[in-house]
Amino acid sequence: MKIYIIATEASGDYLGSCLIKELKKKKIKSIEGIGGNLMKIEGFNSWVPIEKFNTIGLIEVLIRIRKFYKIFKKVENIIKKNPPDILITIDSPSFSYRLAKKLQGMRKKVKMIHYVAPTVWAWKRYRAKIFAKLYDKLFILFKFEKKFFVDHGLETHWVGHQIFFKKPKVRNQKIIIFLPGSREIEIKKNLKKMKNILDDIICEYPDYKFYILGFNHHKKIIKKILQSTKITIITNHDLKQKIMMQSSLALAASGSVTLELSKYLTPMVVVYDTNYLTRILIKIFVKVKFCSLINIFFNKEVVPEFVFEKFNYKLVISEMRNLLDNKKLRDKQVEYMKIFSKKMLNNENPAKLMINQIIKK
Repeated sequence: MKIYIIATEASGDYLGSCLIKELKKKKIKSIEGIGGNLMKIEGFNSWVPIEKFNTIGLIEVLIRIRKFYKIFKKVENIIKKNPPDILITIDSPSFSYRLAKKLQGMRKKVKMIHYVAPTVWAWKRYRAKIFAKLYDKLFILFKFEKKFFVDHGLETHWVGHQIFFKKPKVRNQKIIIFLPGSREIEIKKNLKKMKNILDDIICEYPDYKFYILGFNHHKKIIKKILQSTKITIITNHDLKQKIMMQSSLALAASGSVTLELSKYLTPMVVVYDTNYLTRILIKIFVKVKFCSLINIFFNKEVVPEFVFEKFNYKLVISEMRNLLDNKKLRDKQVEYMKIFSKKMLNNENPAKLMINQIIKK
């Protein structure tokens, strides 16, 4: 049996690596597609470096449209020339649905699976109908998403979120971490605003250790933005997980990393910025009040968010000081995180649940 997995984002790389571990238990050895370092560690052959997809937002995509088109055609041609038995696309809904659409002529031979539902509950609800036509099965992270897709006849399975599967041993220490994002454009926007906050927090809390958590291919841009700021940059996946687990506070760009921080019961302040046009489009079309999933889940600001214009030095550093100086505020976040973490799992390993649904032997 031949399986192709397409994961173009860091979060998808992690989910893909967990799927590969379960596929290997089924004695399936022919697994390739697009993935990152975590998937490669499991023996995965990636046709295109995941770093090639390192962008977000309308403007950034338009600037790189020719590059993306070349990559897209390469992936499409590989699949058409040498079809798999199963194609699994992970997240990245824009890339995934365009690829699935191009491969519809192969539906009789290739089982089409998508993992991580597009956020139709936040914007572009019509995508649920599109995905229902393109895929055989959908595997979702959040239970409430199911109703949006079954209404259109798509076989949908809630497996829970892989991030929450292993229970951590939380050991908080005097550590403050900064997480500027997983894409270059996010880092450029967010870290430039974080820099002054970081410099002053380092001076104000000399008994703490400070780290920036990122990826190896972003080290140069991080160092360039930080210039003379003395802070350790951590890129090793396992070490990043350990430091997140031990931290007292995080300043994090909105994204899947906020789920990891919730799992580790690490109090956080969430920030985010992007270019002006993308910002306007988000304000017009996005229908949720919050950007962090924990806040969306509880429908209130459990963790403080400072997005776009509100992401400024005065507001953010004030909130960080409040959390560092007030244990009750940190504990309140932690209690919500405990409830949230329990709701994110379906009692079993999500990757195992998914593979058992796809490959029934």
